[in-house]
Formats: sequence, C-alpha cells, structure tokens
Amino acid sequence: MKKGYLIGVLFFLLLTFQSCYKDKAEKLYPSVAACDTANITYTNNVKSILDANCVNAGCHNTSNPSGGYLLDNYNNTLLTIPSNKLINALKYTSGGSKNMPPAGKISDCEINKIQAWLNQGAKN
Repeated sequence: MKKGYLIGVLFFLLLTFQSCYKDKAEKLYPSVAACDTANITYTNNVKSILDANCVNAGCHNTSNPSGGYLLDNYNNTLLTIPSNKLINALKYTSGGSKNMPPAGKISDCEINKIQAWLNQGAKN
C-alpha cells in the first residue's frame, strides 16, 4: 500500500506543479487596441474628438463660443494653440483656463491624439 500511496502522491504533485506557470497579464488579458498617434490630422482625428466633446456639447460653437473659443473648424481651433489653452484644459492642468469638458475628462487616448497632432505641426 505504501508504494501505491507514494505513486499517487507523486502523480498528484506532478499534475499540480505541471499546471502552475506564470504568464504575463498583458498576454492573458490583452487590453483594447493601442492608441495610434501616428500621422494625426485635424480632419481625420481631432475634429471628431472636438465635435463630440466641445462643439456638439453646445459649448464652443458659433452660437455659444464659451470663453471666447470656437472649436468648430480647423482655423478657429488653431487660435487656441499658441496659449496652450486647449491642451491644458483637456489635460486638466493648471495652464488651462478651466478643465474641459466640464462633464469629465476625455480619454487619455483622445488627449494623446490631440497632443500628437500639436507635436506633429497641427496638420489639417
């Protein structure tokens, strides 16, 4: 009986230790697609973010240029760049006149896209 017991214990240990392994969490639970910040343009990337969070929210359009800032088109948005008002407000940093949008901070990916757009020369 001792031999059978010993084989059983060894078999149990073999199965137990063989099933234990470590994988990286990133491989087991892949997150949503990475934020692509290459070749960002106003028309293809930035406009939709601003429209959804600033213009169509009724704050920075022609009928209600909140704070005197219009973000309804490329040329108006360019006017916010020299003072860093737009990016600072979106990042909720002290350099922004206010934290925007007031309903809550936009996603880090959206902020990264706007920052990349600025860094890449604010192409239309």
